[in-house]
Amino acid sequence: MRAKERAVLVGIVVVVAAVVRIAFVSTGRVLSPLRADAGEYAQYAANLVTHGTYSLAQSVPPPPDSFRSPGYGLLLAACRLGGGQAWQTVAIALQVLLGTLTVLLCYRLARRSVGFAAALAAGALAALSPHLVVSSGFVLTECLTTFLVTCGLWLCLCASGAVRFACGAAVLGFAALCNEVYMFVPVVVAMAAWRQDRRRLWLALVIGLLPTVAWSLRNASTELARTGGQRAVASVSHGSYPGMVYGESKWFGYPYREDPEQPAMASSWAALWAVLGPRIAADPLRYARWYVLEKPIWLWSWPLVQGRDVCVYEVADSPYERQPVMQASHTLMRWLHLPVMLLAAITAVGGLRPSRRDGVPGQRALAAIVVLATLAYLPVIPDPRYLQPVRPLLFVLAAVGAEALVVRLFVNRRRVPAAASPPSALTDG
Repeated sequence: MRAKERAVLVGIVVVVAAVVRIAFVSTGRVLSPLRADAGEYAQYAANLVTHGTYSLAQSVPPPPDSFRSPGYGLLLAACRLGGGQAWQTVAIALQVLLGTLTVLLCYRLARRSVGFAAALAAGALAALSPHLVVSSGFVLTECLTTFLVTCGLWLCLCASGAVRFACGAAVLGFAALCNEVYMFVPVVVAMAAWRQDRRRLWLALVIGLLPTVAWSLRNASTELARTGGQRAVASVSHGSYPGMVYGESKWFGYPYREDPEQPAMASSWAALWAVLGPRIAADPLRYARWYVLEKPIWLWSWPLVQGRDVCVYEVADSPYERQPVMQASHTLMRWLHLPVMLLAAITAVGGLRPSRRDGVPGQRALAAIVVLATLAYLPVIPDPRYLQPVRPLLFVLAAVGAEALVVRLFVNRRRVPAAASPPSALTDG
């Protein structure tokens, strides 16, 4: 296939990605879009613009805090400055653009490891993934973080020079400011790069971790009203309920709202262990199964734990419910979910095995990031939403696994040496 023909096919995938995202945000109506987490990010942005303070408080002047990471709040503050009263429309439009670019970056990242067909398939999965599509319509961190992680990895893993690698490390550093869980990604990239160029190891560590270090220094030198540690305790306590049920099933996904030990249980690490310790001791096998077996499966599953299907908040007039083409794409991706996730999981585990053929940096880095992200979210609510930033990486790993499977099953069988062929009747004897 010629280069121009390949470019046309890639362009079609990117256009489809843009169309489905525009269709979702233009026809679907998110009910109470600034509720819960979204409302908190909007408040942070308002305080940044009005008072120059990163704070969740509504008092004047607002006291600074570090309850949530600052990356997404900074983006919303920029949207407020540029869009005025229409800041939310500006933010959603920007997220549609970032979501579309993520699809192209997913293809480019996959192209480094697999052939054109498999890379195009990874891009197509990212284009049609309802999880990725709907993230453009919510005022939440997932769309931005997904773009930054994918872009940063593409810049670093495909870099031919130090400047581009440094830019990738900076992008990954800002991704950690959007979601602090992903602060380990620059470290993984550094470890993947050290055999090839020791200078890149230090570039990844220094530049990639600099934003997190700067944020930590700000928090250490500032009197804070609320801290990220408080949110961490609450998150761990909320994810401690096996099956995400405490008593009545009507509280599925939100069992902490029924638990009389809350919110005291989430007030400190000591209070958390004082309640959770005896519960684990009373039924250790149940909790072991919950944390070791069930949570990883839930994180890689299709429906959100706190939400409806793939949507975090309720959406009226969703094109996935009203438009046949969008419904068909949803059904297709739902059918493909299990085989794609199985391929990605097998490839991720296989990619961590020592091999003399390791590309540095390459597949092992992607596999390590996916595995570490899964482990990082085991203590909290096992919601597939939290693995959104690595979903394009899952599609890349699935493409790697699919191509390897095709080669093993079909291509290698055709390369049987002539000497291994059975003797014919004319040559026998």
